[in-house]
Amino acid sequence: MTPVLAQVDPALVSSVSPLLAGPASAVVVLVMVGAASYRLLTTALVPLASRAVDRHLSQIDELIKVQKAESKAITSTLASIDKRLARLEGLTDSGVLVGNPGAASPDRSV
Repeated sequence: MTPVLAQVDPALVSSVSPLLAGPASAVVVLVMVGAASYRLLTTALVPLASRAVDRHLSQIDELIKVQKAESKAITSTLASIDKRLARLEGLTDSGVLVGNPGAASPDRSV
């Protein structure tokens, strides 16, 4: 007689097979999908989002530096214009310009 490796009771198979094909397999699949989703989230999406946020913040820092430099340039240019305007007003006797003798008079029509 040959030894039997495994003996399966037909009543046990008929009672367990609906569970393995139905709710129990759905729970196993759900747990596997949940574990895979968690692993994908922690290994790929979180580092990707972290790098994107860091890149965005560094771009904002660079933009602030450029804006400060532009602001200093504009301030110095406006101060220079203000000084020139003050000198021009001082030369023209309180802002009143003297007419050019060679220019056309306002009462002549062109």
